[in-house]
Order: sequence, then structure tokens, then C-alpha cells
Amino acid sequence: MDTQLYIYDPHAAVGSALTPLESAAKKPLRWAAWHPDGSSCLLAGNGGAAVRYVPGDKSPRWEQIDTGTKHNLRGVAFAPDGDRALLVGNRGAVLLYDGRTGGACREFSSPTSENLRRAAWHPDGHTALIIGNSGTVLRYADGTLTPVPGDRAHTLRAVAWRPDGAYALVGAYASRWAGYPRPHALYRCDGDYLQAMLTSDDEDDFVAVAWHPGGRRALIAGGALADASALNKLVIYDGGGFTYQTVAPAAPGGALLGAAWHPDGTHALLCGEGGALLTMTEDGIIEKLESGTADNLVGPFWRPDGSSALLLRGPQRRTYTV
Repeated sequence: MDTQLYIYDPHAAVGSALTPLESAAKKPLRWAAWHPDGSSCLLAGNGGAAVRYVPGDKSPRWEQIDTGTKHNLRGVAFAPDGDRALLVGNRGAVLLYDGRTGGACREFSSPTSENLRRAAWHPDGHTALIIGNSGTVLRYADGTLTPVPGDRAHTLRAVAWRPDGAYALVGAYASRWAGYPRPHALYRCDGDYLQAMLTSDDEDDFVAVAWHPGGRRALIAGGALADASALNKLVIYDGGGFTYQTVAPAAPGGALLGAAWHPDGTHALLCGEGGALLTMTEDGIIEKLESGTADNLVGPFWRPDGSSALLLRGPQRRTYTV
């Protein structure tokens, strides 16, 4: 087995904040999602790899999942009822994981061949949004995939529904390659249309969108993909306007690769290249933590009870891998 994961314990003693965890996956892992009851975590990665991680008091248990595909899988999301999960990936791959049948996976005929990156279920559990390259947005409902129209976009990187389900925020790599005089870095989607929200003269790359559990604000994290020496950017959206904060890289080119609020909403955990690990309070106070590794860190994925978080070891080179 290989150390592809780290466990973050918010209550650990002073020192390294992360504990290495060996994975049974035979391929690099790309994303993870906890079952809503926190009993297990589903992880997916390259070559159609998928494993189920079940924490234990003495040792964890790993279960291999036969996805039936060889495409690289980039995103995983559990439905609120915990019975189903969507796995999405390259070449338009969309699979439904059925926990009621022992983890059987069903692959759908996809209306796109674009690489898909993330999936997010609506809070009511009836539909889900799937986003990916070339501005691709799909709506999943009752086994059907339907393209969602909207404003032009380049690579869509992150998606999260507001807790009340009014709309989802979608982070993007705002590139002029898409033909924009001023690229769009953030969108909103109600499930029927993708609407551009935030424009910039910078080619920002927002890789994470995380709603505060109370729904009062959303944290959008990323930076300038074209300039690895640039400061990272955090954007807070309160439903009416934006506030900005910059974060110095933890290492040369140390871009942020993820952000997520603790389930109780008291703070957010951020991670990135070169072992970057930070906390941010609700008031915006940022503190750097000692991760004990120089690995690129992807995530974080909080266990629903907030007792710990999983982080994935990302690839050595920052390309379109998150």
C-alpha cells in the first residue's frame, strides 16, 4: 500500500497536524466524499479506481469498488440520503454508485466527451449538477443527464449548492482562451442556467467553493494559474457582494488547492502545494499549520461530525489535476 492520504485531527497536540494513511488503491486518488453518516468515505482516482475507506479504532478497512471503467475519475459526491453517489471523470464518464447493492456502479451514456471534474447534489437529493471542461454543466435527475445552457465558460473547477438549495456557485479557471476580454471566474447555477457573476482582468483559477454551513457566506479559493509566484486569493461572497483576501504561498509556486468549512462553521481548513495547510476563522484570521510534508495537498474532506478530515496527496506538478 502507498501513503496517498493524510488525516487531519483538529484537536491533535502541537506538532505535525497530519498523520499519513496508507491506501489500498492501486492508482493515484483524485477526490473523496464521506457518507452523510460519517461511517465511511468513498474515494476515486485514475484508471477507474475507487475504494471505500471505513475508519476503525485499531485499523481502517478498505474495500475495492469495481467501477467498470478505465477512465480517470476526478469527482465523487454522495446524495443526502447516502444510498447513492455520483462518480465523474474523463471522457464524459458519469457513474452511479449504489450503496444499497453492495457498491455496484452503473455507467451512463453521456451527452459529452469533455473531462468532468465535480458533482454536487441538490440538498433535496433529487437532482445533481456535474461540471467540467469547456464550460460543461450537466443536470442529473432520475438516471438522465441533460446539458445545462448558459453563459460561455472555460474550465469549470468547483461546485457547491447553497445549503437552502436556491442555487449553486461554480468556480472556474477564467482564461482568455475562451475568448473573453474579461474572463469570468465565478458563476451561479439554479439547475436550469449557468450565469456569469464575477469578472476580472486576471486569469484567476478558483479551485474550491465552500458554503458556510449556515448559508451566510461562501468561501472561494484559488489564485492566478498563469503566475505561480502570485499571491493566492480568497473571496467571500455574502449573497450580495464580494470581499477579497490574499494569502502568501507556503512555498515557491505554492498555490491553494482546496478549502472547506468545518461542519460547525467555526473555521475553514485550506490546503495546497508544498504541504500548505492553513486555518481561517469566521473573522478571516489566517493561521499557518505545520503539515509535516512537502506533498501537494488536495481536499480537505471533513468527516460529517468534524472529528477529522482527509487530505489527498496531489500530483507533483500543478496542471489540470485538481
